[in-house]
Amino acid sequence: MDQEKLYMKQCRNGDKEAFFKLVEPLLGRVYSTSAAILRSSHLAEDAVQNALLEAYQAIMNGKNIRNFKSWFNHLTACRALDLARQRSKLASRTGDLEEIEVPDEQASPIDALIHKEAGHELLESVMSLDINHRTVVILYYYQELSIDEIADVLSVKKGTIKSRLHAARLKLNEKMMQPNPKQVMEC
Repeated sequence: MDQEKLYMKQCRNGDKEAFFKLVEPLLGRVYSTSAAILRSSHLAEDAVQNALLEAYQAIMNGKNIRNFKSWFNHLTACRALDLARQRSKLASRTGDLEEIEVPDEQASPIDALIHKEAGHELLESVMSLDINHRTVVILYYYQELSIDEIADVLSVKKGTIKSRLHAARLKLNEKMMQPNPKQVMEC
């Protein structure tokens, strides 16, 4: 029996520490993915928390999970996308822009990194992409998932992932070729 299955069995038998051992190695990666998709540390925390609750319930209900790591990555990405859709609907109803961010009093390490890198032209360009293109770029280049893994995580066809990646690359190339207004003003 592999380690994941053992932890899930122990969890079903009431060992809450086993659940922590199962998810703890995955939390940094799923949080950073959620934060990049949502562009909000608060919403990323919500997405991860929702995924944790759902994962715990699934384990306790005896769901047959073959590859917990892959399944949990998929689950968390789905919860992040759900929150992004909710935020988008709210923004369209209220007339606000897509970006609804509450400043953190205590920035998490990933937020500090994102803010530090925010000045970097490529990261800014990636973050300016629409949610579908931004998500595949982040999963492919930053999380280093394969096309197959991304298709599994997002529950779409491989061809759709390839198409989105291609379109995102074209958009990024176009953005990177445009002159930076700050640089033009400095001349």
